[in-house]
Amino acid sequence: MEQVLTRQQGELVALERRLVLRVRDALAQTDGSRADLERLASLVHEMDELFLLVVVGEYNSGKSTFINALLGDEVFAMGDLPTTRAISILRYGESGPPETIGPNLLLYHYPLEVLRDLDIVDTPGTNSIERMEEEITREFVPRADLVLFVTSLLQPLTASELDFLTHIREWGKKVVFVVNGIDRRNSDEQLDRVREYLSREVAARLGDSTPTFYFVSALQALSGKLTAGSVVFDARNEYPELERYILETLRETERVRLKLLTPLGVLRRVLKGNIEGLDKRLTVVHEDARVLRSIRDQLAAYSKETRADSERYLIEMRNVLYELERRGRSWFERTIRIGNAFFLRNKDAVENRFRAEVVQDAPDAIEAVVHRMVDWTVQRNFKLWRSVFTELDAHTARLRASGALAAHGDTEFQYNREELFSKLREPVERRLDEFDTEREAREIVTSVKEAVMTAFGVNVLAIGLGGIFIAVFTTAALDFTGVLTATIFAIAGWMIIPAKRRQLIKDFEKKISKLNDDLAALLSSKFEEQLARYESDLLEVVAPYERFLETERTKLESGITALRGADDEVTTLEKRVAETFPAARSQRVDRTENRQTIP
Repeated sequence: MEQVLTRQQGELVALERRLVLRVRDALAQTDGSRADLERLASLVHEMDELFLLVVVGEYNSGKSTFINALLGDEVFAMGDLPTTRAISILRYGESGPPETIGPNLLLYHYPLEVLRDLDIVDTPGTNSIERMEEEITREFVPRADLVLFVTSLLQPLTASELDFLTHIREWGKKVVFVVNGIDRRNSDEQLDRVREYLSREVAARLGDSTPTFYFVSALQALSGKLTAGSVVFDARNEYPELERYILETLRETERVRLKLLTPLGVLRRVLKGNIEGLDKRLTVVHEDARVLRSIRDQLAAYSKETRADSERYLIEMRNVLYELERRGRSWFERTIRIGNAFFLRNKDAVENRFRAEVVQDAPDAIEAVVHRMVDWTVQRNFKLWRSVFTELDAHTARLRASGALAAHGDTEFQYNREELFSKLREPVERRLDEFDTEREAREIVTSVKEAVMTAFGVNVLAIGLGGIFIAVFTTAALDFTGVLTATIFAIAGWMIIPAKRRQLIKDFEKKISKLNDDLAALLSSKFEEQLARYESDLLEVVAPYERFLETERTKLESGITALRGADDEVTTLEKRVAETFPAARSQRVDRTENRQTIP
């Protein structure tokens, strides 16, 4: 039997160890909390340790007295005030002073046979004025293979005890309840009432429908053993059964079963917390990605609407030139006539009248269109950045309100996410703070003027944007002096003048058409160039965070899949342990006598 048990136990321990290592690696790859990684690293070594029977409870509940009764000797200090200040491990060996084996960790030895198979651990009392003592006990709970929870008959399961029990059960620990101090009961009915109350509370609050209770008087048991005589118990004292459970049951397969369940309980707790944490992180990633998609959608809508709306400024510019063309045709019809021959011979006079009556304020009107278009473009861009900033601010507020921005332990994700999100948000905020619409508009207008200068070879920076129009329009008058000479009168001038007028109008219309097309193409090109720069500015801010989110999403989804698979494997191993090492049957016996003795 021992060989079979050892072989089966060895197989299960090997499976559990491999699973622990896999979970640890999965947590490391998903930036799991350092505390959980350290817990799993310790768990690998703890699987080779002796069975740990951990005694917990509030101070002055009788934990140390109970252990002393089990040993039949006053090994641990007892008293009304908190006496245990550190974790005390009791192990088989010759008696002697305790040795310090770690922070807040003492090792005692005692030659009790049962200690060859298990260690008994005494813990500092909970609900002590020294909160550090309870924290020490809380941190040791994950190592326990079985928890004996000692509570007082006079104050059973206080609020602080229920809170501590919840912590114990989160780690999937088997809990046996020891109700101490029945020698101070008022009546047997009091025991029945307390048992009923405890059964109800444990079932309701901890989900354990069949909790195990032992009602004892540890002080009575210790006193009897110290007198070296038989210990006399009344019919309601269940200390002998509890002692039998510890000394006999835990030396058989029950000890192996509980020992095998311990790492699975720890894994269950770690997996539950980390799967929830990864799910929350994935929610943050999805929400961040949604916001970035929204920003991209805003950018696409902004670009589409801006391109569509910009057409009205090109139409305004074309209308100015169309009106100028109309005035030009009319002017040529009125002016290029035989009756104006002497006037037409004065080139300067013709040019001045052409400026005054045809060109008029067209250059200024087109410059005004350009300025309005630039101002409108800059304002739209400012509005886009402000909308993006509002979206990021609202997103952060939503995540914080939902708790999704709460710290996920000390994970790399939280650090990386906050760092990158700051890099996303800060340039948007800085762009808004530094947004000088007048300066930006001036820069764009200067850029347009330089483009005009390049296209038409006119020093626009020196003479203004109107210079290009004056230069183009006045050349439309052509060289009248070469046409209107005395020859006109000699050779049927009345035929030449109309033909020349038609040619002038045709050339003028061609120049206006080309100017219209050239200016529209130039303004559209500069507009697209500026729009592309605005798009690039925003995408440069968004793109790094998008890459981070895609990497993080892949990592988290892979991690969640791995951890959920491990959780399923924990369930499978728990079933296998239960089938291989069934739970021990109750060792209780019905008492018909009101006197029971144990040596």
